[in-house]
Amino acid sequence: MIKYTYRSFERINTMEIKKSTIYKRLFATYMLVTIFLIGTLDFYFINRFFKNNVERNTYINEKVVYDVNDEINKISNSSNSIIENMYSDISVLEDILLFMSTDSVSYLKNKLDKFSDSSSYYYNGIERFVWLSFGLNDSLEEISFISYDRNEINSFNRKNQIKTKKTDPKDLLVEGNFNNIFTDKNTIEFVREIRNPINLKGQGVIVLKYNLNHIKDVFKKYENKYEIIILNNDGYIVHSSNKEYEYEKYKYYNEIVNSDKEAKLDKGYYINKTTNPLGITSVAKIAKREVNKVPIGLINSIVFVDALVLIISLSIIYIKLKFLSDRTDKILVAMEEVKNGNLEVEIPITSDNDEINYISENFNKMCKDLNEYIKKIYLSQIEQKKAEMTALQNQINPHFLYNTLESIRMKAICNGDKEVGKMLYTLSFLFRKQVKDSNIITLKDELNYCSKYIEIFKFRYYDSFNFEINCPKELENYKIIKFTIQPLIENYFVHGIRLEDCDNLLKIQVAKEENDIFIKIIDNGKGITKTALEIINYKLLQREQLGSSIGISNVNERLINEYGEGYGVRLEANEDRGITLIVKISCKEV
Repeated sequence: MIKYTYRSFERINTMEIKKSTIYKRLFATYMLVTIFLIGTLDFYFINRFFKNNVERNTYINEKVVYDVNDEINKISNSSNSIIENMYSDISVLEDILLFMSTDSVSYLKNKLDKFSDSSSYYYNGIERFVWLSFGLNDSLEEISFISYDRNEINSFNRKNQIKTKKTDPKDLLVEGNFNNIFTDKNTIEFVREIRNPINLKGQGVIVLKYNLNHIKDVFKKYENKYEIIILNNDGYIVHSSNKEYEYEKYKYYNEIVNSDKEAKLDKGYYINKTTNPLGITSVAKIAKREVNKVPIGLINSIVFVDALVLIISLSIIYIKLKFLSDRTDKILVAMEEVKNGNLEVEIPITSDNDEINYISENFNKMCKDLNEYIKKIYLSQIEQKKAEMTALQNQINPHFLYNTLESIRMKAICNGDKEVGKMLYTLSFLFRKQVKDSNIITLKDELNYCSKYIEIFKFRYYDSFNFEINCPKELENYKIIKFTIQPLIENYFVHGIRLEDCDNLLKIQVAKEENDIFIKIIDNGKGITKTALEIINYKLLQREQLGSSIGISNVNERLINEYGEGYGVRLEANEDRGITLIVKISCKEV
């Protein structure tokens, strides 16, 4: 019979171990599979996002470059229209030729004579031509007429104001003709020679100067991550959207010319370019790191969806395993009842057709058969063993110790030894706090505990030790981890107290600064060297163990784990003697 009981207990212990691990392993396996599947889906969707993002941004980049090229073409078309308008209106052309071939006084005299002889309400001459030309394109900044006969340039601005200066028109010649384009920073100048329609003799030059600052308007509908560069046929930078270049040759011009969709400039870029018939190349580029950047909104969405899916799936798995675990618990509870001598127990049978029901049915049958067997032969021996087991299970509980200490204290007081009674009360108080209080307590309770703890040492070092605790009333209800201050006080009694002197003093000061509370444990003890203090502070910052001062390390580690980086313990040397331990915690009220 004894041999059978031992094997039964051994089997129950084995089942308890399996029960405590098998469902954990199953849950961990399902959780890893779920996380793997979620991670695979995340990888797929993020990969799809990157591909779509690259396609979208390269498409927009291409659209940007074509929009800019359209602006350049509009400038070219408006220049052609201006020249066409000049030659199509004979009165305008005659006035322009007269303006360039005669002096100002003669031109005005002829202009007035023609206007007086005409029946028109306005004079259709160079000024009207200039005014109408400015209306064709808003980026047209200046129209200049250069006279061969007078070696003079007359420039009209958008306000129809004229500026005159002497010049040499041959300075504008390029390869023997005037049908050229000149560029400078943010400007394009179209130069055309003006010929007399009668004898086709060149009498001057018209220069149409366009400002490219309006190109920035193209970017208003796009994000700032797209960059545009406009280059002339020599590779000089005419316009740059980020304004970091002067009119200089672009150092990556060859890479741009030879690139297809990607180019390695100062960093990786996606490139789109186009060159119009004028020889002006428009380049739009976007950094690969901008394209490959995952938006924070997408990350938040993925994290939210992942968390939701993980919670739902793990909740379903947990509920299913919990149901199986509960059925297993019923078997274990029944086995515990049998272990305690109750063979009348019966495991409920569910409608599930599985191994647990099979075990339950056989267990119930076994208990019934065993109960009948025991009643007939071994009942008396079982009762005896049960009584022995009950005796072994009785243990001393904490209330017994509290009551015993209280009885000893009252006895000491009755015998007139109040000091011993006070010591016993303090010891009982400390023991009760250690056992009963939760991990997070109020600052008031922690300081009361420290006060009682220090009083124990006060009994020991009565004539050579004093202490002070200063804490504002409004800070007493803030939360703190239990046993934060006590290990630091204990460190003082172990390493800092000067037993040969009678002026030992320990102070605890509490203060609030903004959203943090600082607790200072100040002593006038032995102190430590500056080098040792720096080493301790460095190890505390690096969260390393301090060797013999394990209490300080543990307090620092617990505070960092609870409140985060920036909180914990540090040491400072006092000016006269001893050290100050500073505890920094976050303000959290009860």
